[in-house]
Amino acid sequence: MASPSFDFERASRVTAGAVGPPGKRTFYLQVRQGAEIMSLALEKEQLRLLAVRLQEILANVQARPEMQAADMALQEPLVEAWRVGSMSLAFDEEEKLIEVTLVELVDEGQDGATGHFEASVGQMMALARHAVGVVAAGRPPCTMCGGPIDHDGGVCPRLNGHR
Repeated sequence: MASPSFDFERASRVTAGAVGPPGKRTFYLQVRQGAEIMSLALEKEQLRLLAVRLQEILANVQARPEMQAADMALQEPLVEAWRVGSMSLAFDEEEKLIEVTLVELVDEGQDGATGHFEASVGQMMALARHAVGVVAAGRPPCTMCGGPIDHDGGVCPRLNGHR
């Protein structure tokens, strides 16, 4: 069965979050238009890059975040529609909207679902701020290699196999 595609002309809510303990978290981007909610799984690094890119785009735009941290929780029930493979952002300066296009991660040769939504500058500022906190709440980085500290007994690659 094919994954559902969506096209939300104007998102009424956009947030991100993670479920599970550090090191085993699943990250989500959640978009809502009216009563319809799409919860898309993505990698931690994809969420981090989304926040960084939004901050770059919005650095010189005057607006206030439309949502506070308390409003940014993922909405239950959390049902994963599909996993994000790629995303692109575009800024409509005239309308002051961020346009987001998402493509499902699928095996080579298969067609993935697509997602598209537009959100206000304020919504995306709130998302960027919140996403930074979600990413930072995970495992602390290793002081030697910068990768996450593996609490399951892994060894830092810079230790060359030594403990």
